[in-house]
Amino acid sequence: MKFKELKKVLALSVAVSMAVPGNVWAAAPGDQLTPEAYEAETGYVLEGGYHYILDGNGYVIIQEDGSPVIEADVQTEQEAPEEGEAETLSEGEGTETPEEGGEAETPGEGEGTETPEEGGETETPEEGTDIPEEPVQEEPQNETPEAYEARTGYALPEGYQYVLDENGYVILLENGSPQIEAVSEEAPSTNEELVANQQIVELPVIVEDFRFWTVARKYAFAVNNIEIKEEMSQESRSIGSLSKDGLCYILKEEDGWLYVESGRVRGFVQTEQVKTGDEAQELLTKYQEQAKKKAEDEGTEYTGIEGTAPMAQELVPWMENSAFLYLRATVNQTVVDKDYAVTTASLLNVREGKGTDTRIIGTLPQGSLCYILADKDQDWVYIESGDVRGFVSRQYIVYDEAVKAAVEQTGEENYTTANKLVEPSENQACYYTLTSVKSGVPGGEVRSSVVEFASQFIGNPYVWGGTSLTEGADCSGFVQSIYKEYGVELPRVAADQAQYGTKIPVEDAQPGDLIFYAKDGYVYHVVIYAGNGKTVEAMGSKYGIVQGNLNTANAVWATRVLDDTSYVYSSGDIAEVNATEDMYGDYLGNYKLTYYCSCEICCDVETGITATGTPVVEGQTIAVDPNVIPYGTQVIINGHVFTAEDCGGAIKGNRIDIYVNDHDRANALGVNYADVYLVK
Repeated sequence: MKFKELKKVLALSVAVSMAVPGNVWAAAPGDQLTPEAYEAETGYVLEGGYHYILDGNGYVIIQEDGSPVIEADVQTEQEAPEEGEAETLSEGEGTETPEEGGEAETPGEGEGTETPEEGGETETPEEGTDIPEEPVQEEPQNETPEAYEARTGYALPEGYQYVLDENGYVILLENGSPQIEAVSEEAPSTNEELVANQQIVELPVIVEDFRFWTVARKYAFAVNNIEIKEEMSQESRSIGSLSKDGLCYILKEEDGWLYVESGRVRGFVQTEQVKTGDEAQELLTKYQEQAKKKAEDEGTEYTGIEGTAPMAQELVPWMENSAFLYLRATVNQTVVDKDYAVTTASLLNVREGKGTDTRIIGTLPQGSLCYILADKDQDWVYIESGDVRGFVSRQYIVYDEAVKAAVEQTGEENYTTANKLVEPSENQACYYTLTSVKSGVPGGEVRSSVVEFASQFIGNPYVWGGTSLTEGADCSGFVQSIYKEYGVELPRVAADQAQYGTKIPVEDAQPGDLIFYAKDGYVYHVVIYAGNGKTVEAMGSKYGIVQGNLNTANAVWATRVLDDTSYVYSSGDIAEVNATEDMYGDYLGNYKLTYYCSCEICCDVETGITATGTPVVEGQTIAVDPNVIPYGTQVIINGHVFTAEDCGGAIKGNRIDIYVNDHDRANALGVNYADVYLVK
């Protein structure tokens, strides 16, 4: 048999158990010893032509009897002659000759020795002739454990498992042998066993919230007469117009476009079409001076620049504008005080419009509770009850002081609310006003932000062991670095990350959740779920960071690491005590407290509160000096938990501004002082 150029071929990987001499100490399975440390501890001598099989950390794999797992070296240099075939060497090249008087060893008859014909010469290649080399067989790449064993005949030592790459393939060492590691006694051997050992949490069904939330104002003014578009394209429909120096508020920036709000018009303009920054500040100051002078001349209260600065004009009714709900954020007030009403009819219809000829979108049994949002003194009153928003006939509801007292005594939760017949997304009356008795929940925006942030690194390289979003990362390093930007500290490797957070079924995953892949009970890969069956992941060295498709065959579970509860707002009553004794942490000191809302008076760009991109919510948001209280810090003030989410030029040192929903209330609360504590 010939062994030719086997440098890249592992024809057969044979695990050889070598007995340890009885007079030496025997190591135990699971001991972490390098080859040098193993030999020093045991006195073991590796036989020539063999090498140790090492685990993923470079330690000797030790069998139950204490002996190491080794295998034969691959012959790569010279060709061994076949039996009966003599090597022809040039004179002086060390040819062995029998001793004088000895006999040359000759093969026996019929042993297959080739003899030249009588009188013939042995055929030798001419000098300078290239001897063709046998083709070198390349090692197959991307092999599953089954494929690797079928190709090589390799037998996995008992008590060990393959170390797989992010795609579930065997990782090969330089000598062609597989990378393996010891199996824990408790480790599962199948994906079914792996999943069965986990506590998978069945999440409650969460209906997508339809309400708006309030954000701080970010001013912009039109450079020239412009049209506001329905999509981020100049070819899309114009849904509003804004005259030169007209006012709009920036709600979101995206790819050279701005999503803006001006009056009832909500849509897109290009960044260069509006003035921002210092230019906007100059116009704002000018309009403020004009509006204040006008209020003084008329003897009225100054209420801001809207009405002085031109606002956008609708070209398309807001109900027909698909951009209206692109982002459920607004600079306008969204939460109003509760104005109770109770129904008197046996079954009161809630309608989509003002009249009995409009669609019924919900019903209210007799004695049900609803909240009046608009048109209180008209024949058709706009109300909200549960998730039903529409019009009811005023003659079938009562809303006097006696009703208010009764509701407060009985408790709102003890009243029935409307039965929903039409989903809010299909109800044209849903946004007759943007106000509600509670704020919207922008948690989905944070999830979208994670996916968008991760997606900007698509195309960057995959690097085994890397954590750099730009220079290269592996699957778990990529995930770890992404979530670190959101204040989430994840473990380093996928198997450990799979145990972090709340485990949920794969089918319940939302954008921003993590999904883990496993094979034969071993977690080998992690991806960020992007929604609609798509992922963002560091797929492998051949692919880099990509947008992929969810591998449903190998996906075993998802984990929720984003704290959704941090986006479920606390009570709107800032006087409510919602902190327990065990929540009080370090004492921060005595702080001066003032109050603000999102109106133009409170959020003056030059001297007051400025936006930080977070929704401002009564009962949650406070504005701080970030050098004193970092953003995201939760503190307790007068027994109520607040979160530092905003800032302002006038807020320095031991001063805190507490957000409330309306300007009159901010003025009425005035200035006071309170002790402030960290939340543990």
